[in-house]
Amino acid sequence: MEHLSRLLMELERITLQDIAQIPQSQQHILVEHIEKLQDELRELIEEEV
Repeated sequence: MEHLSRLLMELERITLQDIAQIPQSQQHILVEHIEKLQDELRELIEEEV
């Protein structure tokens, strides 16, 4: 579970500057996937606590 917690922290560190480096046509898709993964990781971590 520690690795998943670290992954969540790393995902939360992604900035708009990081995302701006991705082609604009893909930015919103990437943001949606990141947000979904963050939500799923939070749920999983909370279930384990």
